[in-house]
Amino acid sequence: MYRSVLLFTLVGLLLLTRSHCFDSGFSGQEKTTHFGLTECALLRITASYLKSAYGSTDLDNIAGGTGLCDDVETMFNQIQQETRRLGINSKLRSVIDQVCTSNVLVNLEEFTSPSSHFDNEAFIEGSILIANRLADVQTNLMRDSLSVFDARQSFGQAMHTLQDFYAHSNWVELGRRIPNPNISKGQMFDLYAPEGFATCSNCTQQNCAENNILPEILRGQYLTSGYFNIYHTGSSKPKGKCSHGGPFDVTTETDAIGFGINKDNENSDHGSYHIIAAKIALDATVQQLESLWSTVGNDTFGRFLGFHSSSLVIAIDTTGSMGPVIKLVKELAIAIIEFTREENAFFRPSNYIFSPFNDPGWGPLTITTDAQYLIDTIKNLTVSGGGDTPELYYHGVNEALQVCEPNSIVYTFTDAPAKDYYLQPKVLARAIELKSKVFSFYVSSTFPFGKHRRRRNVGEILDGSVDDDLATATGGATIGLNPSRDSNATAAFAIRNLFPKQTLLAITGSDAINRTFAIDANISRMQIDLTSSSSVLTSTSDSLHLIDPDGVSITPVLTADGTYFQLYTIENPRAGLWQISSSQSFSRTIEITIPETSNSSTLTTCRTVLSQPIKRESNNSYGPLLTAPTVNQADLVIVTSCKNLRSSIQSATVELVNKVGQVISVSHASNVTETGSIIFPVQIPNTDFRMVTKIKLIDGSIVQR
Repeated sequence: MYRSVLLFTLVGLLLLTRSHCFDSGFSGQEKTTHFGLTECALLRITASYLKSAYGSTDLDNIAGGTGLCDDVETMFNQIQQETRRLGINSKLRSVIDQVCTSNVLVNLEEFTSPSSHFDNEAFIEGSILIANRLADVQTNLMRDSLSVFDARQSFGQAMHTLQDFYAHSNWVELGRRIPNPNISKGQMFDLYAPEGFATCSNCTQQNCAENNILPEILRGQYLTSGYFNIYHTGSSKPKGKCSHGGPFDVTTETDAIGFGINKDNENSDHGSYHIIAAKIALDATVQQLESLWSTVGNDTFGRFLGFHSSSLVIAIDTTGSMGPVIKLVKELAIAIIEFTREENAFFRPSNYIFSPFNDPGWGPLTITTDAQYLIDTIKNLTVSGGGDTPELYYHGVNEALQVCEPNSIVYTFTDAPAKDYYLQPKVLARAIELKSKVFSFYVSSTFPFGKHRRRRNVGEILDGSVDDDLATATGGATIGLNPSRDSNATAAFAIRNLFPKQTLLAITGSDAINRTFAIDANISRMQIDLTSSSSVLTSTSDSLHLIDPDGVSITPVLTADGTYFQLYTIENPRAGLWQISSSQSFSRTIEITIPETSNSSTLTTCRTVLSQPIKRESNNSYGPLLTAPTVNQADLVIVTSCKNLRSSIQSATVELVNKVGQVISVSHASNVTETGSIIFPVQIPNTDFRMVTKIKLIDGSIVQR
């Protein structure tokens, strides 16, 4: 069916579209693609789940919806608003991406497998494949927390094959208008054409294309599907059988020659049946979600959908040298926990994990759903021992990552290098698997009680001076800690990072800066974070200079001021081109972001990913990149998809920039799809890079992400 292509986040660099099946799609806005069908089904079942499990009364229009989804953006925004009203921590966007990505990747990873797409009349094999993958979903949901990713992957893969049944078989041509009830049971009770039974007639003219299935097949209600191959070698379509069809299918050259029977899109050989097939495939996908929910129950199904599936992890160095700062550390940890208990808190973890570490030991872990219990545990924490300098930092973090939920936030507090730095690759891999961020608070040696930095062969420095430090690599940050300053500012920094955000500009380095960036009219709040792991920041007026689109110097509101960070906010910034500059020369990171909670229903959000060609698809089709790109690789593209754009796209560019914000290369859009996904050619540079998309709309405004 729709050999789909979905958005895929390439870990490390930031931080699809047609196939021989239902077209893949770039987003749910393409409503009859694999992506669109799967996202629509997930949104409808989510609305039903919130209505049943939480008593929601505001989502009936989604839960009771029928037919294809015309506006998944509005549906998603409505669900997000409801989860916030209910005080539910939701990772629904991430779940949609995971399931849809797994769905469309079947086109790349299994494109020669007939059973994965119900090609070649592989009905029994396809049904068994679906049944096995759905069984894997249930098995993984009952295992450890990380296995929920595997469950979503298996479900997405199963749904690809399920959806392809309706696009590749003659189910619709036989007059069927409801899903096949047997297709996921590992067997087929339907009558299907045996191997020596001709199913199609020769047809090389458009006027016979949609009538090429033999009348006796239709009268006898025999199931059949098209044969497919892109290589002449190994093409063994039995005489008289139907082809899948399309420009790359070489089976159309042998009897029955000519047009095939696929309904992948409205321009396919049987394109007039496309919408009907898509509607049945959508209903079938919803039915499988309902069946999974009924089998595993509310709590487990809620975790599958990404509700309450994050942990808050606090890891604290408990050696004696932490004595002068332990009071501050306790205050910070407790402030973070208290924030998650507030009625309107955006981040509400499913559990809390406390992981103490020192030398020569670590643990034991405290795992609880009772925030007050963890607060009391931290209040009673004492420090002692620790004769030498490095500590078992990574052991402490690793223990917590082994039991925490996906999408967790980890806060660590220490004043020493890591003695066990050899564990860093393992811990980093686990954090990336879990899509979890680490924020490291480090007592700098600037202060007399901070432990003296050691060379890396003695212990890995955790103050952010190492390029591949854990915090930066996971999308977090390393922040210096000054116990002589008010803890409220540091708590404000920690809490600010519990909120999701869109990044406009990020610069790391020690040189003076002078950069421009675009603010669009959908932005109601702009945040500027100036952070350093070791350099003491000077007065606010010397740190940053901002010029708005009218040339007026703007002084942002300082919301938190620490020794190693300054947090600013500008409410209702003017739309247009802004300038930011700083003449100071010291090691720091400047990040300009938009909190997604400020006006989530109207905020323009974008995702930018690297993609690769799909060989068996036409129309310049691309799929998620499965491996790290190589230097100078030129067969890739960058795909950007945005939600809530104020008007249509006029032009767009994507800049590859290094960590100090310098532009490495600029690519101009080569194609903009009907639903607004933008495709850029790209050649991979020989250095790490970020991708910055700039979109000019027909109303003259610019969107930068």
